[in-house]
Amino acid sequence: MKIYDPTKNDSLGQFRGGGRIIQMLRENLETEAEFVADFNLVNQDDTLLVPFWKPFEAPILEKMIAKRQILIIFDVIPLKYPSHFPPGIKGKLNLWRNKQALKNYDRIITISEHSRDDIIQHLGIGDDKIAVVYPTYTNSFASSKTAEKKTSTAPYCLYVGDANWNKNLVNLARAIKIADVKCLFVGKGFKNLEHDHEAMGHPELAELRQFLHEVQGDERFVFKGYVSDEELAGLYHEARCNLLISRDEGFGLSYLEAATQKCPSVLSDIKVFREIGDDSAIFADPEDPAKIALGIKKYFSDIAFREKMGNLAFSHSKKFSPKIFGDKILATISSL
Repeated sequence: MKIYDPTKNDSLGQFRGGGRIIQMLRENLETEAEFVADFNLVNQDDTLLVPFWKPFEAPILEKMIAKRQILIIFDVIPLKYPSHFPPGIKGKLNLWRNKQALKNYDRIITISEHSRDDIIQHLGIGDDKIAVVYPTYTNSFASSKTAEKKTSTAPYCLYVGDANWNKNLVNLARAIKIADVKCLFVGKGFKNLEHDHEAMGHPELAELRQFLHEVQGDERFVFKGYVSDEELAGLYHEARCNLLISRDEGFGLSYLEAATQKCPSVLSDIKVFREIGDDSAIFADPEDPAKIALGIKKYFSDIAFREKMGNLAFSHSKKFSPKIFGDKILATISSL
């Protein structure tokens, strides 16, 4: 089996976003697969796995070059909310090309039942062509040993992710203010906040502009930018809670990473988080900052409850173990 990996020379790409799934594949299928950055290395009798799909960019592959071809699609959130993810003329053309290219894949793998339903609705792919394989945690989160060293003394909550509209950052900021707690923000989207906020005129950044206005000059908001997985594990380990109150998601990886470090989460009460989190988190209406704040304050004020929910999340994380992930990927491919 060949797995397409264009991130080999991209240190950040290997650890976040599309590169995260490649990291999972590398750690769990190293002996079963060969990772290639050049399609010329793929033979006609190979099985090829393409691990990500970007609907508004040029198709990664537009023809059959292997005997069996499998594509991973995380979600179709940009297609569900076009006013918040405007594709432009070029993006619309690329979307048409990407939809045509889907015919060249024998199987689509996605990361939740929720995403599967969205793919059926928005891409018109039959249910029998889609397999759900939940993501796993990477080696850095496989134990809490990486988190033994303290990285902070002041209590804080944690947000890990990007700054897209669906992340619901404005309501998150308002909830943090109501709860009156410190929050650390980790992600490349928060790397260069010193530039002129008003210069970010793209419609996709409207929510980010409003968020930056909400938090400007407020010391309760601390922006870490990108951090290593080892440091991130430590931040989860010490945080009172992880926050992920998205309007929509394909899965919600920060919930799982936090759970491996016995860090409980406040999650938005949406379908996908009920699917992956079950009863191991506090759920809140994503459009109600006051209710989100109640969940945050519960973890800060009731340490016994925080510990109980952290242990529950940790136990639940075992349902997404690396072995289960690797076995399901291989089983999906073998079924073709």
